[in-house]
Amino acid sequence: MGVKLKKYKGKWYLFIDYNGKRKAKCLGTDRKLAESIKRQVEAKLVLGDLGVFGTEEQKLPTFRTYADTWMKDYARVECKTSTADGYEGVLRQYLRPRFASHRLDEITRDQIKSMINELVAKNLSRSTIRNALCVIRGMFNQAIEGGLLDFNPAARLGRFTRTAKSAQSKGVSLTAEEVQTFLDAASEICPEYYPLFLCCGPGLVCGVENSFRCAGVTCSLARTRTIQIVSSWSNTTTCAESTRTRRARKLGV
Repeated sequence: MGVKLKKYKGKWYLFIDYNGKRKAKCLGTDRKLAESIKRQVEAKLVLGDLGVFGTEEQKLPTFRTYADTWMKDYARVECKTSTADGYEGVLRQYLRPRFASHRLDEITRDQIKSMINELVAKNLSRSTIRNALCVIRGMFNQAIEGGLLDFNPAARLGRFTRTAKSAQSKGVSLTAEEVQTFLDAASEICPEYYPLFLCCGPGLVCGVENSFRCAGVTCSLARTRTIQIVSSWSNTTTCAESTRTRRARKLGV
C-alpha cells in the first residue's frame, strides 16, 4: 500500500497505489489539510474500505484522446501558433501512430526508449528525435499536474538520443539564374529598392536585409518583401536566412 503526498507548482497532490489500483487527487495549497486527508485515506485502506477509489476503477484517457485535449487546452493556448503547429506535426508523424490506443498509464519508459531507438535507426536527426521526446514529456508533465499520473516515463531520456546524427546546417546561396530572376522582379515590382538589391551574392537575403535596415525599413518588412518578390516569379527559388538560433536554414519560397 502506498499513499503519498507530493507538491507540484504550489499545489499538493495525493497519490494512492493499493493492490494494483491507482488514484491521484489535487488537494490544493494547504499542507495541513493535505496531510489530514492523507491520514484519513490511510486509515480507510487499513480497514479495507476502498471507497476512495469510487464505484469503479479510475479510467484514464487514451493517448489519442489526451493528445487532442493537450493540444486544445495547453499548446494552442500557451504556445505560439508556429510552435503548436510543430507539436501537432510531431504527434501526427511519430507519436499517435505508436501510442494512440494506449491508456496513459500503459505507456512505459521502455516503450519510449524503443521509439527513440527506432527513430535513430531511421537516420533522423537528433533535433527531430528530441522534438518528439519534448512533446511526449510535456504531455505527461501536464497529466501529472492534472492528477492523472504520478510519474513521467519520458523524463530524463535525452541521453539516449546522443547516437543520432547531428543536423547539418549550411547556408545556400542563390544561383546566377536565380539572382537574375530576383533582380528582374525587383526592378519591376519595387524599383525604388532596386539599387539596394544589387548587393546580390553569397548570403543574398542577409545583404538585402542589411541594406533595407540602412534605408530605414524594418528587418521583418524587408524579409517579407524579399519573399513576396521571389515567390511571385518562382515557387522553387530558395534562399538562406538566419534563424532564431542563428543557424542557417534553406527556405523554400
